[in-house]
Amino acid sequence: MASPVPASFATFVTNAQTYIRQAYSSAPISYPEFTTTVTTKTEVYLDGWIGRMPKGREWLGPRVVYEPAAQTFSRSVLPWELTYGFDRFFSDDDQYGVYYPKLQDLALQAARLPEFQMRDFLEASGAYASTASQLGLDGVSFFNTAHPVNLYNSGAGTYVNDFTGGVAVGSSTVGGALSAAAFGSVAEYMMTIKAEDGERMGVTPDLLIIPPPLMGCAEYILKNAFSAPQTWDTFGSLGTQVGASDNIYRRYGVRYLINHYLASNTKWYVADTTKAVKPLRWVQHTAPVFVQRVTENDPVVFDNHSFLWGWWARGVAIPSYAWLIARSAP
Repeated sequence: MASPVPASFATFVTNAQTYIRQAYSSAPISYPEFTTTVTTKTEVYLDGWIGRMPKGREWLGPRVVYEPAAQTFSRSVLPWELTYGFDRFFSDDDQYGVYYPKLQDLALQAARLPEFQMRDFLEASGAYASTASQLGLDGVSFFNTAHPVNLYNSGAGTYVNDFTGGVAVGSSTVGGALSAAAFGSVAEYMMTIKAEDGERMGVTPDLLIIPPPLMGCAEYILKNAFSAPQTWDTFGSLGTQVGASDNIYRRYGVRYLINHYLASNTKWYVADTTKAVKPLRWVQHTAPVFVQRVTENDPVVFDNHSFLWGWWARGVAIPSYAWLIARSAP
């Protein structure tokens, strides 16, 4: 005759979902700061948009009709899962003291799923390491030194949102390793990016995203009352200044966000999160679904004396508009 499930374990099973829900809802996450979540019910997420209308023209002669050029972008939704199991005999002997934290961690990892996916997209790693998965809305890699301003008019020029190593713009170098001059040059360059109509986009950088090792530098740039900066010119600086002066960067209205999940210790990002759509998007098909296999007649319990908890979800990280974010590094 099979031994009954101990009362204490029955209580554990009853309470497990409560602990999972509590941990899931309390998980610290940062991705909503720079990510817009959209939903889909199809296997392939399809997005469509049109470029900016040209500015008004002086009415001379007949009207000029502009037909919007529709543009599309698609990305397949990806499946995700995480499963936690343990031997029921161990749980019988342990009196279940070590398993609550593990179930809470299972829930935390579910809540962090978009966090890790947005990180992997930013750093071109994991499921987003391929060239195809890194393509932006304009058909080139999301971080690039030559984004087309107008897909249908190459004469409109290009713009940059990847300043790794420092990029020459006129007589100045924009970006490079994080410093006051590098930050200022990237932020100021972003504000000059033009749209199809030849007018500036109105980019408003308001968020500096950094890994933990750059916290001190970010504090100095954005919060220090005084600094001894270099003298400024367009997109940067050309000389040095003796003595401290008021730190103008702290008046830019930019805050910094420490992303603890970034793998690189040197890459940093400047983003505009003031628009209706943020720089990245998380396409959610199915939020994490939690399942437990703990009944006596479940095959894994009956055949292998194992208990399983797990979740599954469907979603994918995709880019928004490239002009909303820039990256830089040494």
